[in-house]
Order: sequence, then structure tokens, then C-alpha cells
Amino acid sequence: MLKVASITLVAVALLALVSSAPSLVEHGRVAVSQAWSRATPKGAKVAGGYLTVENRGTRADRLLSAESPAAGKVEIHSMTMQDGIMTMRPLDDGLAIPPDATVTLAPGGDHIMFVGLTTPFEEGHRIPVSLNFERAGKVEVTFEVVSVGAKGPRLQIVSGDPAPLTVLPANAVPRGEPFFTHICGTRVMADVTVTPGRSGPVEIDVKLEDGDEKPLAVDGLSVVLSNPDKHIAPVKATAERIAADSWRVRMTAAVDGKWSLSLGIDMTKDDRIDIAAPVIIE
Repeated sequence: MLKVASITLVAVALLALVSSAPSLVEHGRVAVSQAWSRATPKGAKVAGGYLTVENRGTRADRLLSAESPAAGKVEIHSMTMQDGIMTMRPLDDGLAIPPDATVTLAPGGDHIMFVGLTTPFEEGHRIPVSLNFERAGKVEVTFEVVSVGAKGPRLQIVSGDPAPLTVLPANAVPRGEPFFTHICGTRVMADVTVTPGRSGPVEIDVKLEDGDEKPLAVDGLSVVLSNPDKHIAPVKATAERIAADSWRVRMTAAVDGKWSLSLGIDMTKDDRIDIAAPVIIE
């Protein structure tokens, strides 16, 4: 009797572990897995979402839209490099999922954008999202919220029968991977890409938008990197304009890890706005 009880307890524990992982959701010929997001700083109004979609059918499908009670709206965004500038734009026609193919939405690439958060995303939260596909229809998934600097979910389900549980290694993403974040202020929004070199200064690209998500031209932009936890003095630099709404600056980060990045935006000569967010440099 004791042996049976022990087996039951082990089974319950395993089920609890699996249920806490980003799950594999199958709907018709479409399978969605690895849905995750990063924790957001207090006051943030936007957050990125990432996942993997597998089309197991012989016909193309398309992720048309998404919705969640955690945000006022949910958009599907594309990240592209144009003339050395990282550009983010909504995919009004949705994201194509080719037949017999897997599409991964990840930091620095195509992603889900939660706009108008009802509450900040905190590590450990689970965010319900409805994905609307052209052929597969509505697919209900849950996004796991991990730490601010995470490169992926803590746990991953690998599709198969049965589906084993795999722990992602700490070095799963190569050193030097760009870090992308979206900073949302009351009047200004900024897409920020931090590209760390394997040695030397990091390169920071900033693309500005107004409250209606339209390109925003300003008079000047300064960037401050600070890391008080490691007793490092703040580093400040003036960014160089590379397009009407885009700026670039190279700065030196003494150590890898979590930094605070602040943008000083000179809207006009007498109108300055400051916004900030945590970033990861490694």
C-alpha cells in the first residue's frame, strides 16, 4: 500500500512539473510550443511575446491576429534590417506559416507585441493568448513570463510521442546575440537594439515613434548606461542621427550583465523627455 502511495505522489509531482512548462498545443495541423515573454519594468505598457509554430500540413497557413485579456491589443510584428537599421512594423496581413515548416518568433526577429498592458508582466506569470490562424482557426496558448534578460523559456517541450521535457542550457544562445527591447513613454516610444561586440564597445540603435506608432524626428538623443549593483559609474554618450527617426551610439560596458539604459530625448530646444528600461549586455 505504501509503495502504491509513493508511486502516486511521484506521478502527481511529475504532472505539476510538466504543467508549469511552456506546453505544446496542437490544433489540427498546427502545433504551437515555447510561448514565453519577459518580465517588464514597473510602468511598462508593452511587452514582447515569442513562440514556435509548426505547420504539419501540406497547405500554407497564416497567423492572422492574436488577443489577450492581459493587453489592450496584441499585434504581430516583423523585425527587418534596412540599410543597417533595425526596423519593426506590424504585419497587417499576418505571418505566413509555410507547409511542413516551423516558424520561430524570437527576440530580435518576428514577435508578438502586447500593447497597453493591464498590469506589468512579472516572472512566474502565465499569460493566456488566443491565436487566430487562417486555416487552423483559434488556438488557445499560455505564455510563460520569465526574467527580464532571459533568452528563452526555462523549460522546453520537444514535439514527439511521447514528448520529453528538456532543460535549456545556460549557454543556449551564443555570446554576442543582440538584445531588443521596446520602451514606451507617454509621448515617445523607442525600439532599442543593443549589439554587443565580443570585445570593445557595444552598439546601440534607437528608432523613435510617437504615441500613434509613427516615425518621430527629434532634435537630439543621449544615452546613459548605468549599473549601480556593480558600483560602476554611469556612462553617457551622445547618439548620432542615421535617419530622420533613427539614432546610433557606441559605448563601453565594463562588464556583462543587466544594465539600466536611459534615453534623453530632446524633442525641441526646450522640451526634453527621459525614458528608461533594463537591458542585457553579454
